[in-house]
Amino acid sequence: MPEDEQKAYEHYQDDLHYQASIFESSFGDGYYKGEVIGIEKATKNIALNLAKEGTSVEIIAKVTGLSELDIKQILNEFDHQMLT
Repeated sequence: MPEDEQKAYEHYQDDLHYQASIFESSFGDGYYKGEVIGIEKATKNIALNLAKEGTSVEIIAKVTGLSELDIKQILNEFDHQMLT
């Protein structure tokens, strides 16, 4: 293969490797963000279900790791959604 074609091919390979690494990096970031969002939603649902069962805000905070303020906001959001 002529030298100029060899260099063009190597440049093409480098571009493909770069694109693949960008894709993997983006996929990993997106996966992580999705996982975090899923965990946050599950934690909120657990807090809400505990509150529906009559569990105190203090106990919900201990169980979920959420602050009492966060729990009160979740409960307010739920009450607001129920009214609309």
